[in-house]
Amino acid sequence: MEGRFLSNLRFADDIVLFSKSTEEAKVMIDELNGVCKRIGLRINRTKTQLMKNAYSEGERIELGGSHITEKSSYVYLGRSVNMENNLEDELDRRRRASWAAFGPLRESTDQLADPDLRAHLFDSAVLPALCYAAETWADTAASSKTLRTIHRALERSLLRDSRRTQHQAGLRSSDLR
Repeated sequence: MEGRFLSNLRFADDIVLFSKSTEEAKVMIDELNGVCKRIGLRINRTKTQLMKNAYSEGERIELGGSHITEKSSYVYLGRSVNMENNLEDELDRRRRASWAAFGPLRESTDQLADPDLRAHLFDSAVLPALCYAAETWADTAASSKTLRTIHRALERSLLRDSRRTQHQAGLRSSDLR
């Protein structure tokens, strides 16, 4: 960060350690475990995970005699993280979260005649679930297309419309807005 090596991220009890080698990671984990023990805390071994890049060498890392589970991706503060910075998993999580947020609103929005109020409910409950952590994503054509597709499907559902009826009416997605 600004030309300096970032060795950790901390938010409440969620900690991420970054190291340049497996040996350095072992030292960092042992130090963290020692400090935790001194102040009466313990590291949750079931939540502790290890993620390496393709260039990483070295054996597995242990914490208190048990191997730390190696993962290709994990969720940190609600966002899926992986070494390839592939957004596919995260976009799928956002799609599921936005539909989950829309589900309880469906009955309410179906009974509302006021389109502005329906849009307000959608904008205040569904869009935040869809766009959570979007400011950290790489803006690619593929991710933008996926987000637009999810957004249009949610809008059609809000408007009680389907792709078939939209097509039969000769409407484009932009006409629905």
